[in-house]
Amino acid sequence: MKKILSLILSALLIFSSLLTLASCFDKTPDQPPAVEDDSNKVHLVVLAGQSGARGKALVEDLPEEYKDPNVDVDILADGLPMGELGNIPDINKSAYIDVLEPGYGDFPSEFGPEIGMGETLASAYPKFDAEYKTVIVKYTASGSTFTDHWYSTSLIEDAETESYLNLDQVTVTDKGSETGPLTNNLYKLVDKAIAELTDLGYEVVIDGMAFVHGEQDAKFDENMEIYERALAYFIEDFRAYFGDEDMPVVITEALTNSAKHSNSLRGIQYKVASCMTNVSFVDTSDLYTNTFEPWHFGAEANIILGNRIAAEIISYNDTREIKSIDAGVIDVPYGAEVELPAYVKASFTNYYTGYVKATSHSPYDCNKLGEQQVTFQVQTSKGTVNHQLTVNVKENIAHVDGKLTEYAGAKKNTLPTGLGEVYVIKGEKGLYIAARIEDSEIWTDGENWHKGDMGQKGNNDDFIVYLTDGGAEDRRTICLSAANLMRVYNKGVSLDSSDVTLEYGNLLYNGKLNGYAYHVETVGTSNAEGLGGEVNLEIYISYEDLGIKNPDDIKLCFNYSNITLVSGAKTATDNYFVKGDGGAKAEENIASYFGIDELIK
Repeated sequence: MKKILSLILSALLIFSSLLTLASCFDKTPDQPPAVEDDSNKVHLVVLAGQSGARGKALVEDLPEEYKDPNVDVDILADGLPMGELGNIPDINKSAYIDVLEPGYGDFPSEFGPEIGMGETLASAYPKFDAEYKTVIVKYTASGSTFTDHWYSTSLIEDAETESYLNLDQVTVTDKGSETGPLTNNLYKLVDKAIAELTDLGYEVVIDGMAFVHGEQDAKFDENMEIYERALAYFIEDFRAYFGDEDMPVVITEALTNSAKHSNSLRGIQYKVASCMTNVSFVDTSDLYTNTFEPWHFGAEANIILGNRIAAEIISYNDTREIKSIDAGVIDVPYGAEVELPAYVKASFTNYYTGYVKATSHSPYDCNKLGEQQVTFQVQTSKGTVNHQLTVNVKENIAHVDGKLTEYAGAKKNTLPTGLGEVYVIKGEKGLYIAARIEDSEIWTDGENWHKGDMGQKGNNDDFIVYLTDGGAEDRRTICLSAANLMRVYNKGVSLDSSDVTLEYGNLLYNGKLNGYAYHVETVGTSNAEGLGGEVNLEIYISYEDLGIKNPDDIKLCFNYSNITLVSGAKTATDNYFVKGDGGAKAEENIASYFGIDELIK
């Protein structure tokens, strides 16, 4: 009898399981089918660094789909605004692990890369029925440096670097070694996460660490002298503290041009990533700053950056099974090869989407017009997926990346006094403008931004385009500073206007532009007398955004507002490229404007 009852009970359990399974298949993609979790692991992903990691993008600028909590990923966050660096407190003992959502930036109205990280991390480790599956441990401090705050044990013990460090706030870790106060706090916060999750019965693993850092150090000669060793030691010591010498680490490329040694910093970051095992370098050269200052990633850029960070860390142990890949079509300029995407968005068999690394791109012929198929690979533990994207080689377009190779066949319009040259391409849907400026004194500090002109006028070298399809009074003013901050002012707005007028007249700042791209590359050292070299810049803006109905009616003139240091004060000198004599305020005289075809043919 007991055997019969047991068989009946088993049958009922099987029937119940089948019903549950059937209901899973009825779920929509927003409710992925539950699968049996074969581990009790919680994956920690560490995010550390300066304000770029802390986050200065505005929550209000987030697309609606990113404003809701990410129910699959949690976060434990702590850190400091810049004003607290003089007396760094211990970690916040009452900080707790909570669901990931916007607001973990420098202020509750701001956010950082964690939102994008969460999107891709959720695709790798969905919670399903677990309470925790992935936790981002975020410890950050705005304006912090290696020399004052993030130095690690090995940097102190290095006789050649120890003298560079401010040891007033040196601390001792729980393992007995001396280290910088922020470094120790980072260790403590990760230890806190591990202890709390372990007490709940989870096996905790650290999948990797991302370090978004460097702009503050790049302002100072002394800091940069030791930055390479400081960064390498920081990675080595973090790995050693947590007992994993092969832990994946991601270094993100410094975004800004606005520090004196920004270019050197980027070179060091790339070198360290190239020389160390399991250290990845995430390129950010295609991402934008906030629309109101040139130091920090904007909302969209933070989402992209976070997805790239997560894709890099997951790539070391990617268990996702790819269902489909969205590679799309990429328009590229005739005659100039461009880098193809290193990350693509994929859908997985668990019904989640996220980013994966794309490698091994096959070549394409940039001198052959039309569509070509490029093959690339995506690798996970489930195997290698070969996929294709369509490259469409087109004339009369440019790839806006600050590299001007695609303008080789365009007309060279020489700027006055040997300053460089300007190129113009009349595209099908918008206008491309590029310039190469020779400047031995490049100013990109971007320090004094505020609403209106964001402190660019008179403080940063500025390439200015005046554009009209009518009279001079109808001109639009497009400014691209050497700090890589673009401003686009509406019809009739003068740069001599009040800050309030500039603020309300700035189409980009007010979200009135849809089709645009811009990029600046500086060569040499910035913000120092006689140590610069060259500024390469590109702008694309759609005719629709400018209100241009007939591109053939466009008239243009240009100005490079060159900042130099004279007797300790900055002086702005206008260098007009105009038709005829021009003179002061040439933009106010329609006779100063070139017809667009004069600049192209």
